[in-house]
Amino acid sequence: MRRKCMVYTAVLSLTMLCLAAGCKKGGEDNRTEEPTKAPVISGEVVGTEKEEPEGYETYAEARGLAEKVAAGKLAPIEERLPGKEEIYEETEFVVGTYSDDVQFAVETSNPLAKDLVTEGLFRLGEDGSILPNVAKDYTVNEDFTKYTVYLRKGLRWSDGVMFTADDCVFFYNKLCLPETFGETLWSCFTVKDEQGKIGKAVFTKLDDYSFEVLFPSPKPDFLTLLLEHGGVCFAPEHYHVNLLPEYMGADAAAAKAKDMGFDDTAEMLQKTVTDAWNMPGVPTLNSFVISEEEDINDVKGEYYEFVRNPFYWKVDKKGQQLPYLDRLGFTRISGEDQKMLLTTEGFLGVSILKSEQIEEAKAGAERGGYCVYTWTDALSYAVKTELKNFPENCPDEAAVRGIGAARVELWYLE
Repeated sequence: MRRKCMVYTAVLSLTMLCLAAGCKKGGEDNRTEEPTKAPVISGEVVGTEKEEPEGYETYAEARGLAEKVAAGKLAPIEERLPGKEEIYEETEFVVGTYSDDVQFAVETSNPLAKDLVTEGLFRLGEDGSILPNVAKDYTVNEDFTKYTVYLRKGLRWSDGVMFTADDCVFFYNKLCLPETFGETLWSCFTVKDEQGKIGKAVFTKLDDYSFEVLFPSPKPDFLTLLLEHGGVCFAPEHYHVNLLPEYMGADAAAAKAKDMGFDDTAEMLQKTVTDAWNMPGVPTLNSFVISEEEDINDVKGEYYEFVRNPFYWKVDKKGQQLPYLDRLGFTRISGEDQKMLLTTEGFLGVSILKSEQIEEAKAGAERGGYCVYTWTDALSYAVKTELKNFPENCPDEAAVRGIGAARVELWYLE
């Protein structure tokens, strides 16, 4: 698909999308039945959806990952993913199939890539409730001064290193409290008492998969405010101890920053913490990681790609490891006129529309081979007709609001 992208770029100065979608309402699997095994051939699930019973005994993976396993370049999937008691299982949606890539068009300031790939401790339900994600559960005491967070056991960073409570406590104590990455302490971590005195949270590790957050005064909105930062409350300790002056000394940290192409230590830490989703080589828990290929790994460039995280910790209800796509490609455009041209010419699989564009998009639908769906007054899409399972009505409007119009978790080809 990348070669196709470059052809389109030569012709139209851009490249675009080939995508399908589904929406996640998420949640844990509450089945009590004994699951049945899904047949696997070369890393792809086979058989018809209607006839094949749901459930699984073993995980399945994309063909490309299975080939790496067979070649000894990647650990078996059972060693990369948590056990079935801890895995995040999507059960609400039609099972998709694996495919290669999907192309997007974005303007310079568009946060689409970040919104599509970022994972947090928790996520927001469509009714506004706090739901599990990286964290499996949490408890809070009666006066909202103590939160206990329980993590899924067996998750791994995108480099294969185990994820534990140490990564959460390290993030707060070594990166947030000292304002290491150039941001003042987030409001989710502070609280004001009745006298107006501001206090700070205290993070304490309980064991490898649980930690406690203690506030000096009631903090009922802690998790809600944390979700305003994507729910991110962790960083790879094993990576950042090799960057922080506290661990390696100021001179060594400054030299490291220069080696990585940054002006100074402050810029290095800012980029590797707040922009970790977009920094090649920085471990994440996200579904996709930025490519490490030099010509396509800069989100400020004309074209960049995110590639599948082989350690991603979510599966569908047949045990197929998510995501379904190998890559997400993004090509820079200069304005809405170019996006509309690519929409009506049929280069876009899914195009996010503004209200004033809907009539023009409808007029070109037959020629471009797509349908136009309107979810809200401010949220419409032009969708290629061969892309199945895109919902005609938005099932999770609350999740779409607040993090960008394109934040729909499970976009897939079938």
